[in-house]
This record gives sequence, C-alpha cells and structure tokens, in this order.
Amino acid sequence: MTTALVTGASGFLGRALVARLRGNGWRVAAAGRARSALPPAEHALRLEAPDAAAIGRALAGARIDLVFHCAAYGVSPADRDPAAMFAANVAAPAAWAEAAAALGARAFVHVGSCAEYGTAAQGQPIREDAPLAARDPYGASKAAGAIWARARAAALALPFVWVRPFGIFGPGEAPHRLLPHLHARLRLGRRAALTPGAQMRDFLHVDDAAAGLVAIGAAALAGLAGECNLCSGHAVSVRAFAEAAARAMRADMALLDFGAQDYRPGETPWMVGDPARLAAATGFRPALSLEDGIARTVAALDAATAREAAQ
Repeated sequence: MTTALVTGASGFLGRALVARLRGNGWRVAAAGRARSALPPAEHALRLEAPDAAAIGRALAGARIDLVFHCAAYGVSPADRDPAAMFAANVAAPAAWAEAAAALGARAFVHVGSCAEYGTAAQGQPIREDAPLAARDPYGASKAAGAIWARARAAALALPFVWVRPFGIFGPGEAPHRLLPHLHARLRLGRRAALTPGAQMRDFLHVDDAAAGLVAIGAAALAGLAGECNLCSGHAVSVRAFAEAAARAMRADMALLDFGAQDYRPGETPWMVGDPARLAAATGFRPALSLEDGIARTVAALDAATAREAAQ
C-alpha cells in the first residue's frame, strides 16, 4: 500500500488532500505544527521543523513513498511577518525535501501558487514556462522556496514536481476569502462591498484540487517531474463568481455592491492557467462545474452556520 506524507495537513488544501488520499486507499502521515488540529490519518506528526530522524521515530518504521508539501505561510492577509514567511516558504520546502530523501521517498510534490507568476498577459492562459514575476512577498517567497527545494531535490536524486494551483475555493476556506465573506453578508441580508469584479480568475473547487493532487502524486511515482499547473483553464470574472454565489443562496442581487471597494494595489487583472500539461500527464479533468462547486460550498457553510447557532 502506498504511503504519503502530507505537510500542512491541517490547512484548507492539506485537509482535503488527506481525505482524498485515504478515500483512494493510500496510507497517510498527516504533518503539522504542535498545535495543529490534524485530520484523521494513519499517522499524526506534530513538528515545528522537518526532522528525518524524528519523523522516522514517529512513523515506527513505516515507509514513506511520496511527500506532498502543502504547508505555507502568508495565505491570510494578516500573515505578513517577513521572517516567518521566509522560514516557512523559502527554507522549509528544501528541508522537507531533504527529510523526504532521507526517509527513502520516491518522489516529492511541492505545492506552490499561481501567485508566483505575477502579472500575466491579459487573455492568454498561463503556461508553466511563463516567467515567475511575482512582486508581492507571498508569491515571491513561494517561487524562491520552490527553486531552492528543486535544486536540493536534484542534488539528492529525488524526483520533484512543482504544482501551481489556481483559485481554489470550497468548504474550509478562511473567512476573509470571497465566498465565505459573501455567505456571511448575504445570509443576513447585508450588502457586500466588492470591487468592480472585472478580474478574471481560474476557480477550482477544493475537492477537484485534491483529486488533481492525488493524480499528480501517482504520476510522480511513475516518473512525472517538472512544473504543472493545477487549474480548470476556464476564465471567470470575480463579478460572475459573486453573482453565482448569490443565486446559489437565493439572495438579492442588489446586495452585491460592485465598485464599493477599489482593487488591491498591484492586483493582477488576469490569472487563468493552462491545464494542458496536467491533463496530458494524468488525464485529470475537474469533476465539478463552477455552479456545482459553489452550491456544495454554500451548503457546507449553511450547515456550519446552523451548528454554530445551535451551540
């Protein structure tokens, strides 16, 4: 049975990945920091830093076939401490690659970010060979960390796949993200202050993202290496996404206050990926339409709200 170690397993994508791996019959070692609320898995690892010896002791001799590195710092706008960002996004990926090699892993899947691309040409799907031109600290740190981790993996003869996800949404997102924010406002009949919404994005439900990562992991064990976008390839405006969310909630469209906020400084108007390499390498296609993904997320948010009200 294949065993995968997932870092950042308590996070939004990491938690969904652990569940998908286990549902597909993989054994999983879920790794997080000391106070992490880790999801159910065969092994739970709470580490402040990657340490091959400590991991080996915690796994009681179990073999690790593959590492998915999902841990990151700076996804939340509140997390902008430069030293913490450098440690988590630049230094840690290479340290995890070194630990993976020491544990005998056969491949390493590094989860980067579409933010690494920076501003892209309007209307042109972003391919993996597009320049890494991030100017914001998060995107720049993710790109730097992946380059360094890839170099360390190469020196250790560890096959390395660099995955760049686009626009992941779904149950478990942080409250500041677009759909949870809309849900919190619209369910109470309150106006949601939004930008004009002309930004074009590539949205992917977290369940599809997890399925894509599992497919990439299997391909990595079979020899896949290099860069790979994890995306739908469909351009959707932020305005259209917000309107679809309002329809799913049966909310008054007039509550969507487009233009009440300015675009963020430096916000790129176009961030849509080209999924051709992903499809060719794995055969992966998203299973959920945008509308189905939004409906599933709204239902989960409704259920969470009901649980909180009952407490």
